[in-house]
Amino acid sequence: MGMDAEYYRIFQEMSKTIGSTLSVEQRLNKLAEGMVKALGVKGCTIRLMDEARGTLELAASHGLSDEYFKKGAVQADLSIAEAMVGRTVVIGDARTDPRIQYPGAAVREGIVSILSIPIIIRGRVAGVLKLHATEEKTFTPEEIELATSLAEHGAVAIDNARLLDQAFNEIQYLKAVTEVAKTLSSTLDAARVLELIVTRVASTLRVQACSLRLLNPATGRLELAVSHGLSPAYLGKGPVDRDKSIASSMDGEVVSILDASTDPRLQYPDEARREGIASILSVPVFLKDKVIGVLRLYSTAPRKFSGSEIELAQSMAEFGALALQNARLHESLRLGSPSVMEEVFA
Repeated sequence: MGMDAEYYRIFQEMSKTIGSTLSVEQRLNKLAEGMVKALGVKGCTIRLMDEARGTLELAASHGLSDEYFKKGAVQADLSIAEAMVGRTVVIGDARTDPRIQYPGAAVREGIVSILSIPIIIRGRVAGVLKLHATEEKTFTPEEIELATSLAEHGAVAIDNARLLDQAFNEIQYLKAVTEVAKTLSSTLDAARVLELIVTRVASTLRVQACSLRLLNPATGRLELAVSHGLSPAYLGKGPVDRDKSIASSMDGEVVSILDASTDPRLQYPDEARREGIASILSVPVFLKDKVIGVLRLYSTAPRKFSGSEIELAQSMAEFGALALQNARLHESLRLGSPSVMEEVFA
């Protein structure tokens, strides 16, 4: 059998595996294993881009030692950076090439040559597939073509998995919105609705904590209305001032803080660090076109919130405002105070 026929056979086998009913993690590991066997190299890694951290996170591997992966975080702009702009790169000697982030680790692992292929999803580089050889290897055009084709199949598997995750998440978002909306329509107990909002938004968006604060116009401070997942020590850190604590949220802006320990917009960065808070999403709470408070989400891992996640948080903030408005209207009706009613309906 000629090499072209052999590569075609390998391609067919690996395509079946990648298109199987296995989980995406299992499929990528099978892809890494198949690449090692097909091209006779020591190992293969598949890393995906973490946009928030700027790192390439390991998604699958085969043939490399556990010790090799202890080398440290793989920075996208330091580890064969050309691959992240869509170029296929061949490294003849990883022990001396300046494009290698951890040459010492390559030496210890016995890695000499590396083939780095970008994983492109919907026109964007989403990660890198790398083949590692223990000798100075010249990868042939046929080998590069095979590896590139299989990397494309891997990209399809990853994209399909992400689409499924997105669909699942949207269903969960709808369930959360429906639950809060039903509760809002069935009770005038604003505290109950607010408590449900912070717990549901935290669980649905998989963040560690959530809080809702309301502005006290007399003091200019954001008073805690309800929280979930925050420690008493953090909640007792001190007064939260409108003009010092992510102030632009009170001007109606959605603010995403990637690093809460260093961002100058935070009033209490040291307390955030002690609490283990890495990222914060701060969403204004509007009532009749006026910002009356903020809904904040807290993540212990660096995180960039997606558009759909921000939309869910905004919806929950709107529900909170409606709960407060309903409670205020009910109280005004109970007291029979025209001035208060006029304020609500103004």
